[in-house]
Amino acid sequence: MVDLGQPTAPPSVRDHLANERTLLAWIRTALTVMGLGFLVDRLALDGSEAAWQSAAGVGLVLFGALLAIAGAYSYLNARRELASGTFHSAVGLHMAVVAVVVVGGLIVALFLITT
Repeated sequence: MVDLGQPTAPPSVRDHLANERTLLAWIRTALTVMGLGFLVDRLALDGSEAAWQSAAGVGLVLFGALLAIAGAYSYLNARRELASGTFHSAVGLHMAVVAVVVVGGLIVALFLITT
């Protein structure tokens, strides 16, 4: 069994580059969610339930911004832990993002079923 509190092997350049690629994935995802939110908000101008759809669009843009912040936190935390040799995955952060996405998906599915 691996003890997460014990120092690990020294980080390599590959470890740091993988951390940077992960940050870029967070940013791409955040930008995609923000773009979707912008699209939902702009399409809401033509619909009958414009206020609700506009709020959903703004919510998606704000969620995208939170994803960018979460990605930056994850990147900086991993960088610090790689440097100190005590890296462990941020499971709580990742599961929180998964939970928000699942709840959002269920809300959208419920909306689609009821309309």
